[in-house]
Amino acid sequence: MAALALFQSATAEDAPQAKDSVCRNTQFPGVVATQSTGNADLIEGNVVLESGRGIAQANGDVTLLDGVSASRGSFRIEANEGRFERETNSLSLDGDILYNGGGAHVESQRALMSYLYGRVEFNDAEFQLGDGASRGAASLLRINQNGTIRLESVDYTSCPPENNDWLVSADKIRLDTDAGFGEARNLKISFKGVPFMYTPYLSFPISAQRKTGFLLPDFGQSARNGIDISIPWYWNIAPSYDATITPRVLSRRGIQLDTRVRYLTGNSRGEAQIAHLPSDDLVGLNRTLLRWSNTTDFAGRWRAFADVTDVSDSQYLEDLGGSLSSASATHLNRTLGVGYFGRHWRVDARVTNYQTIDEVISTTEVPYRILPRIGLNGRWADLAGGLSFELDAEAGRYERAVGVTGSRMHVAPRLSLPLERNGLYIKPALSWAFTHYRLDEDISVSDREQTRSLPIASLDAGMKLERETGGGKYRQTLEPRLYYVHVPFRDQSALPVFDTIQPITSIEQLYRDNRFIGIDRIGDTDQVTLGLTSRLLNQQTGKTVVKATIGQSRYLSTQAVSLPGVEPLSGNSSDYIAELAVNVWGNWNVDFAQQWSTENSETSRSEVRLQYLPGGNRVVNLAYRFRRDAVDQGDISWSWPIASRWNVVGRYNYSFREDKTLERFFGVEYESCCWGIRLVSRRFISRRDGTSDSTISLQLELKGLTSVGDSADELLERGILGYRTNID
Repeated sequence: MAALALFQSATAEDAPQAKDSVCRNTQFPGVVATQSTGNADLIEGNVVLESGRGIAQANGDVTLLDGVSASRGSFRIEANEGRFERETNSLSLDGDILYNGGGAHVESQRALMSYLYGRVEFNDAEFQLGDGASRGAASLLRINQNGTIRLESVDYTSCPPENNDWLVSADKIRLDTDAGFGEARNLKISFKGVPFMYTPYLSFPISAQRKTGFLLPDFGQSARNGIDISIPWYWNIAPSYDATITPRVLSRRGIQLDTRVRYLTGNSRGEAQIAHLPSDDLVGLNRTLLRWSNTTDFAGRWRAFADVTDVSDSQYLEDLGGSLSSASATHLNRTLGVGYFGRHWRVDARVTNYQTIDEVISTTEVPYRILPRIGLNGRWADLAGGLSFELDAEAGRYERAVGVTGSRMHVAPRLSLPLERNGLYIKPALSWAFTHYRLDEDISVSDREQTRSLPIASLDAGMKLERETGGGKYRQTLEPRLYYVHVPFRDQSALPVFDTIQPITSIEQLYRDNRFIGIDRIGDTDQVTLGLTSRLLNQQTGKTVVKATIGQSRYLSTQAVSLPGVEPLSGNSSDYIAELAVNVWGNWNVDFAQQWSTENSETSRSEVRLQYLPGGNRVVNLAYRFRRDAVDQGDISWSWPIASRWNVVGRYNYSFREDKTLERFFGVEYESCCWGIRLVSRRFISRRDGTSDSTISLQLELKGLTSVGDSADELLERGILGYRTNID
């Protein structure tokens, strides 16, 4: 609103000098800027006065009749009549005053432009800001040359004219456009005529600059915590530091204090958090969370990093974490490290520890502490003869209270020769994997020095064929791929397992050298993978409308290497893996994945999702997930308008394997042009032991101002694929 001003300084000599003359359509060039300490954008250039008729008096006053306008650049103010007073160096305007400029529009019946004091005042003014989505009224609207704006007896809303569903009212508001903040006295916010927030004083930012003060509260309700109210207070400590201190009242547990500090210096950025709930009324314990994340960049491409989280007890995140992802966590990461990122080299040194918060996990399943691990990776392409060279190496120490502990060193150089021509590629590669273990003396093992060394040979080849189809509208590809890998057998049964797992079979897994993730086991194999991918692309948009992939590995020899307690793979082939993605039927999308066991002639894994997304805030998702002996779930979610302003949302996630509902929520939304409201009832698995909890989320969104209540929109965006918040 600083742009509302038309301030100029003027002298008596600049005023019109005609005596009792009648001037029609006369342009007065005499209002000229002089030196001022105000905003330069508001004082540079001339103000041009125009009127249909002007009467100049002997004392230098001028009466302007039959329409008056004052303008400079894009700023313009109009009135029925006005009067320029030489003695006070001011221009008063009366009748049907219209002001436009700087993205603002003001209407009033009286206005005063004081060049002596550098301000313009509108009495009983109505104003609109920006594109007109925000408007208000004030008994006094004063814009000062120094960049401040004062409003008295002001009302503000983003609702359309004749609609004040929500309203901000204040006795006085002062806006400092240069400093970027505002102050309000006796401010209240009303919804449907009912005040729900009042403060005798409020300081707030009006630009991107940060400002110390209270933020609007959040509130919710759950069966476990009762009424949950958070009142955050933001502290702008310094340009590079700030903090948010949030008292949180949980009616069934007590009062928690959550403090988060952020910092951004020349080479460091990070956040620290401490949340403490003394003597939880339900469990009688002090509940605490500590979290710190940091990244510091040094000269010469060096970087230090930290990611540390600690909780006082294993149920903290389930009770107080506030999200499904935090409640399902089994371990909390604690990592400190330093790295170097060069053109060809990358060095990474770190120490890692974990806090296990799942009490069901046995001591033999707890992750190893890494104290420390140093990794080295190098990549060089386009060497002599077109060769490429890679080097992956690491050395680390692994400790745990139960089980084998010790150190591991691994080096794996790799040489490849990528060849490409006319849509055909072939990439032979040869690598050597050398791993050495030194186990601790207090562990009862026959040989504390363990070594494994083996070559790995692979050949990756394929081609890409294309043709036009559909009368030239589409381009179809056919992409066959052959991948051969040979890894000889090495007896690895005496080697410990520090950080290696066997992943779920996928298309990507078929084309890897090692069937394990991690280096404690390198699977022996002599296999050929055959795969085929076909795409149908829209020639005009480049969008893929259909993608189909299928692949299988054939084993030319028996595989013997396995993880402890797991039987080696049997059979002469892997499962078939097939994936299909289709979005060719207008608003319909289909994603399908299938894993078929040739050995047992049965489905090992299956996933299918059908989505209908016609637009207009309409979306329906149907999904099914199956993994033999692990997962068997169905899922339906939707967001659908039932009237011009009403929308229903919901999700139902059911486990057929456990014969129970995992999550269900149902809600209703209402949206008008200036406000919206969401009410969502939810019941979900909130603990690792399968315990459920119920919550009710209510969120009121005042467009152009803020949202009040629980963040129901985050739940809907996470739970309904394709949902987009429409109350902005």
